[in-house]
Order: sequence, then structure tokens, then C-alpha cells
Amino acid sequence: MGWQIYRGKKIDYLTIPEWLDLGVKVAFSTRSGGVSKSPYSSLNLALHVADNPEDVLQNRKIFLEELGCLLSDCIAVSQVHGNKVIEVDERKKGIGMTEVGPDLPQCDGMVTGLNIGLLGFYADCVPLYFCDPQAGIVGLAHAGWKGTAHNIVREILHKIQSLGGSIQNCLVAIGPCIGPCCYEVGEEVATLFADDAAGTSLMAETGFERYSLDLAGINILRLIREGIRPENIETAPFCTACRKDLFFSYRREGLTGRMGAFIQKK
Repeated sequence: MGWQIYRGKKIDYLTIPEWLDLGVKVAFSTRSGGVSKSPYSSLNLALHVADNPEDVLQNRKIFLEELGCLLSDCIAVSQVHGNKVIEVDERKKGIGMTEVGPDLPQCDGMVTGLNIGLLGFYADCVPLYFCDPQAGIVGLAHAGWKGTAHNIVREILHKIQSLGGSIQNCLVAIGPCIGPCCYEVGEEVATLFADDAAGTSLMAETGFERYSLDLAGINILRLIREGIRPENIETAPFCTACRKDLFFSYRREGLTGRMGAFIQKK
């Protein structure tokens, strides 16, 4: 089945029913069903954009209520487009859920073996969900082009292994992100992925020193290189820039909101 749109009581969101059967709750929000005003209308979940913080907190409550979770049960970090990954323990529970500031962990990946919800924010970058159902470990990564170039995939898999997880048992899901149809980069970015894309359709020249880039595809390639089985990777069939009806897109809109990616072991 893979990714499915679930019709909730108040909002719709994407999920993977098979992961729930394994004891892992996974979700990706849409842009609809919240209280934020334009240009963040309406289910913006990020406090770091210039939206009204009270509206964002209400949106987070709406989203998490659908998932049967409280703000205090989760963590959100300050995403910095890098490759740092942290382990989330009980002491970090509730961090970043009601305010942002310099004390938030600055990283783009989280891993935990505890019943703590991991929440990240996206508007084109690649959401990467990880689950080792046998070891009871889950993880979430934010992979923009910088994090991808610095191989955040490798870093989060190493962190999962350090907690007793196994790459062979690891399941990975890629949430909605910008597709190569809408993601054009310059020579300076394209050069970083030339070796990965060689002999593939992951990058194509679109004009003078301009290239389309399949950022999700690059991450899939690296996941497989690290030992993830191709059949254990689920990819959402959506481009965030194409689907204005469903998603925010920084590339399309500039000033806009963020969707939330959520994962929690039951």
C-alpha cells in the first residue's frame, strides 16, 4: 500500500498503514485545516517562519490531536541544513514544541528508542523516516541539498546502529518533497551530485549551467549504498511544488508555511 491519505476528524494527513501495524505511527501533514492566515494558510506547523505563534501552536495541537499525541510528548529541533543527528532521550521531551530559541538543539536528524514523537518541518526538502521495528528504534531526518551533500543518510544510519539497530532490518520512508520536475539548480550545486548522478536520470541539463535534480532519488541511491534494501524504501508519489492544493512550497511561494513530518513508536 505505501503512503496513503488518511481522512481524519478535522484534517487529512499522509501515513503508511503498514508501519502502524509494526507499532510505529508516521504522518505527514498537508497545508489545509489550520487557523493560520495567508501566506501561511492554513496548517502551518513551523514557529521559525513569521507566522503568528499562537496560530502555529493551535495548528500543532490540531495535527497532534489527530495522532493521539500531546505537545509535551514530542520534540522539535532547530533545523540548520546540516548532517548532525542527535539521540532523543527523556530529558529532551517537550523541547521546541511551544517556542523557538538559541537553546534548541541545532541538527537535522533525530533518533530515539523511546515513546517520544519526533516532529520536523518541510516545504520542499526531503523528509526521511526510519524505523527498525525489531530494535524498537525510529528516526527522522531533514534532507535539503546541503544535508544530502553532507550525507545525512549515513549519519542517521550510524546513529541507529549505535543504539542497537540494524541496517538490514531498517525500513525507510520518503515523504512528499520537491520533484525533479520543479527543482532546478545551478552549476555549484549540481557539481556536488555529479558522481551520484553519473549514468542515471537523477540529474539533467535544462539550460546553460542549469540542471534538474532528483533530490529524493539521490537520497534513495545513498540509502541503498549504505545497505538499505530497495524493497524496504517507501516513496510518496507527490511533488510539493506541483501540488499547491496539498502542500506548502518554498521554491514555488517563497514566504510560506511548513508541513510537519511526525514519527513515534507506539
